[in-house]
Amino acid sequence: MGKIPEFDALYDEVVTCGKCGFCQPTCPVYRATGRENHVARGKNALFRNLVEGDTTMAPDLQDAFSNCLLCRACTENCFTAVKTDHIVIAYREAYARRFGRSTIQRAVFRGLLPRPALMARLVKATWALRRVGLADVLRRWGLVRLLNPKLDRALELKLGTPGKLLRERLKDRSAPAVTSAPVADGSAAPLEQAALAKRADGAPLRVGYWISCGYNYVLPEVGEATVRVLERLGAKVDVLDNCCCGLAVYGYGDREGARRLAKANIERLGDLERFDAIVSECGSCSGHLKEYPELLQADPELAAQAKALSDKVRSFSEFVMEVGGAALLAQGSLDAVVTYHESCHMGSRYQGVVEQPRLLLRSVPGVVFRELTEANSCCGAAGTYGVLHPETAGAIIDRKIGFVKETGATILATECPSCMLQLDLGIRRGGLDATVLNISQICDRAMHNGEDLLGGRG
Repeated sequence: MGKIPEFDALYDEVVTCGKCGFCQPTCPVYRATGRENHVARGKNALFRNLVEGDTTMAPDLQDAFSNCLLCRACTENCFTAVKTDHIVIAYREAYARRFGRSTIQRAVFRGLLPRPALMARLVKATWALRRVGLADVLRRWGLVRLLNPKLDRALELKLGTPGKLLRERLKDRSAPAVTSAPVADGSAAPLEQAALAKRADGAPLRVGYWISCGYNYVLPEVGEATVRVLERLGAKVDVLDNCCCGLAVYGYGDREGARRLAKANIERLGDLERFDAIVSECGSCSGHLKEYPELLQADPELAAQAKALSDKVRSFSEFVMEVGGAALLAQGSLDAVVTYHESCHMGSRYQGVVEQPRLLLRSVPGVVFRELTEANSCCGAAGTYGVLHPETAGAIIDRKIGFVKETGATILATECPSCMLQLDLGIRRGGLDATVLNISQICDRAMHNGEDLLGGRG
């Protein structure tokens, strides 16, 4: 095959790799497999050989470039900060261009994901098939994975079905009563709505709630908790008509498909000036939305619109801390030992939202917060990785759960649906008596003085 322009553009990046090996101890995949081509140093060497013509792109290189979580731990610990995740994505894109994508994958990435209403109908049909046992057949054929990686993972991990999807549930919600300040009556009643999320003129902040595929289709109870907390903070919440953010498509190396989804979302959201913030409790979504400007940089007009969007995007914990939500949480209660898994797209390698989730957890009376060893190390989910590489992902999550066990936590908190599913699998594999919750669910329970609205005390 001929030279690949995208590869040449990354050559100056990859030649700075000094082969020092500092990427090895921080790479979850390498720790699990011990294989040189599974760590950044090995991938960079293979990529350089491709550019210099010492090797050719062939299926036997797939093992190296598919075994990457895109977690950026290697870059963070690299003296020259080689962007190995960019190199991996460039390879995946070129490989698909050389050997082709399946017809189903092209149809899903380009035709289905930009149409959330159609996607919802297909997902509901899949859950219905599961109730009669046919979904497992579709999983074995690989059709569910292509439909949505999180749904495929959910069928593997989640017991039962979610019932009504999140978007449907939110249509019937009712806002809490308005009060002028945070109020608690000292009993098990929930805290009432506060006037924290407000503009300088006293009007409530208008928040666009970004619906994550994972929460919409698999864990709708998380989204319900998120919206309850946002409204209890005093925000006016509009549920956005967004489609998939495109992170999974990007992870497959289909950057053009990811750009199309980004453009579709910018068009669907319309005038952003009406919003004070765009909030998501999915770290993967908020992290990818903040990188839209880079994804769309080739089109100056779109890049400017993407920048306007990314400037308004906040992760859930980031937004709650910005409006002073810790003060409201301090009036609630939740008796639990809590530890926190920092999803890759939340932490310093992507959004830099590090202290906010921890501060929120520490602000709740009754919560004993214990820091997790290697809290920012990937859990092994990484979108499709846990599905495509179950043995390696299993070793990664087992290591993580070993550290969770050391904390004695009864609640394992995070802010990502893929992580929630993977962590729940790890807890069951490890036999721990603990529950995985999103940060928003913990805030919701604290505001209800420990009550789980789906049943019982938390």
